[in-house]
Amino acid sequence: MVKKIIFFFAWVGIFVISIMGIAFIAMPKYFVTVDMSSLLFKLTVLNISLVYMFISILKLFSNFSKQEDYIIKNDHGSVHISTDTVKNLIREILSKDRDIKGLKIDCGNKGKKYFVKINLDMISNSSLSTKTTDIQSLIKDNLEEKLDLKVDYIEVKISKLSIKKDLVE
Repeated sequence: MVKKIIFFFAWVGIFVISIMGIAFIAMPKYFVTVDMSSLLFKLTVLNISLVYMFISILKLFSNFSKQEDYIIKNDHGSVHISTDTVKNLIREILSKDRDIKGLKIDCGNKGKKYFVKINLDMISNSSLSTKTTDIQSLIKDNLEEKLDLKVDYIEVKISKLSIKKDLVE
């Protein structure tokens, strides 16, 4: 919440600075009355610059920070489940299906929601929508059952699809 407030003020500041820049270019005679050589003006500009530099550094480090684990809280404390654990479980669940190859999994928190994105190659001889729905429900049920993980959405992308031909005609 504190980060959101800081970035709100940062965006308001950026807006005000851009309006002042446009006004300075469009109507420079109104800015002549400001004494830009005074100590008060220089300190004000220095403080504003330091605040924006701090916000920039904070944003830079938050972009490179490690993705948080999924946390399950109970009466005895909390359990941290890494995204690698979730990926390995999904990989194990889908490895039993011989029609799925080339599995790439991405998962994590997006806001307060937990997502799973799966990119795969598939061999199919049945309805594609039924197969993907089965994959989604299988993953959702297993994650809820084994990890008590509530998945908000599961996205399945099929990058390569091969149609299985029956050997017996």
